[in-house]
Amino acid sequence: MSSRKKIFSLVIILALTLFFRFTGLNWGEDHYFHPDENNMAQAVLSLDKTNQPEFYAYGQLPLFMALFSARTYNLFSFIHQQNQLNFSEAIFFLRFWSAIAGVITVFLVYLLGKKLINTQSGIMAAAVTAFLPGLIQAGHFGTTESLLACFYLAIAHYSLKIYQEKGIKNFLFTGLLLGLSLATKISAAIFIFLPLTAVIINLKKEKRLIKKQLAGLAILLLSALITTIVFSPFLIINFSQSLTTLKYEIAVAKGEVVPFYTRQFLNTKPLWFQIRRVFPFLLGWPVFIISFFGIIDILKEKKKKQPWLIVLLPTLIFFLYQGQLFVKWTRFMVPILPVFSLLFSGAIIRLPKPIQYIVLMVSFLPGLFFFDLVYTQPDIRQQFSLWAKENLSQNSIILSESGNVVNLPINTNHHIINFDFYQLEEEGQLEFLCQNLEKADYVLVPSRRVFANHKKNQFPITANYYQKLFSDQLGFSLLETFSPTGRYHLTNLYYQTSEISAEETWTVFDHPTIRLYQKTKPYLAQDYQNILSR
Repeated sequence: MSSRKKIFSLVIILALTLFFRFTGLNWGEDHYFHPDENNMAQAVLSLDKTNQPEFYAYGQLPLFMALFSARTYNLFSFIHQQNQLNFSEAIFFLRFWSAIAGVITVFLVYLLGKKLINTQSGIMAAAVTAFLPGLIQAGHFGTTESLLACFYLAIAHYSLKIYQEKGIKNFLFTGLLLGLSLATKISAAIFIFLPLTAVIINLKKEKRLIKKQLAGLAILLLSALITTIVFSPFLIINFSQSLTTLKYEIAVAKGEVVPFYTRQFLNTKPLWFQIRRVFPFLLGWPVFIISFFGIIDILKEKKKKQPWLIVLLPTLIFFLYQGQLFVKWTRFMVPILPVFSLLFSGAIIRLPKPIQYIVLMVSFLPGLFFFDLVYTQPDIRQQFSLWAKENLSQNSIILSESGNVVNLPINTNHHIINFDFYQLEEEGQLEFLCQNLEKADYVLVPSRRVFANHKKNQFPITANYYQKLFSDQLGFSLLETFSPTGRYHLTNLYYQTSEISAEETWTVFDHPTIRLYQKTKPYLAQDYQNILSR
């Protein structure tokens, strides 16, 4: 492949990445269903009004980026007649920077692939990264994951420079990037293993470099500390609040505190959970499986081992650390997804060209299906709400589940009873539920979040309720199911396999299945209690 063709291919890939990250960036249509995104947007508004974020679960860098962008945008009165920042703007600019980070990530993958293997492999890895479902989703959330993936790769890039060039300036740049990562989310401290691995390899090769390498590490740590404080100053200014929040988040991560939204992780197997319920959906099965053959290829060639080790060893440490935590949310694994693209390209680079291109095209399908399902269609919750407005009597009483950021249906006059099913095991709650069932004309299940996470051996009352509801034993029959539908049959098949199998946050924030049950046999509250007591 000539240099001109390589450049042209990279430009096309980056253009496609822009399309896949920015198309549907306003998903939700002014209703925002991701709780972390909502918290961060509220923090941006708080910074705008009071110069205090009032939110310390993450660093302030993404908040400052969104605030600066929004204020700059508001300066141009000829295109925008508004001075005060609003919630929708905060959401948009948080998502904007996630999308931008997604594009930069693809370019960084190209640079890493070029360094680790060759230019052609870098181009293939970049193409695969552009289509990864997990990164497409992260680029549409105004949260920290897309930024962290970008910083992780940038640190990996400069860590390779530390190994190859051994210049002090590379330590400085790596420290700046690490500081930006920490200013995004303090858990990014684990990224330090990237440059640390490079230093250890350098010292193993040339012990006489010890003073220079240690000096470089000192510069790295100092620049990281200064950058963190500059771009996330409230970690220090409001230290007590930051520390309290950090302690709480660590307790939740370890399972020492188990709030309702972490129940799905009870009795789950560390590492195996991610292998079975996270990576196949974030990467797609082709990339997930074939990337392991890339590791085998690396082990065969001694020349490749050390540069690859700088990327793979920290990635393994990242996976082992995050994977053993009690909470195993999908988003925790987003920063290391591009590494699988690099391994995938390394595995197929030796294949004959026709087979290589076929495998590459197959690897694009999960991302295409996901993108088609979620970001080219009207939000499924909006579709349901429009349907409910047109087809259900405005006097209808709908029993739904609480704990959602936005209650369904949206913008209707129906009477909604939002029952807290997470409390159903507590004394008196079953009786209260039965009273609500007597009143209700419909039962709404807005996602799989509750029923899929309450197993009979742990939550017998809750599990029994859903089993009786789904089997028509409560006198409610399934009226309609609303799920994202793509343009192709395979797209719908892809969604059906992921809706229950994947970790819950993969679907519930942007493409849940909604189930509506209609009362067909009215019972009294005591009758419901008798049925649910059996």
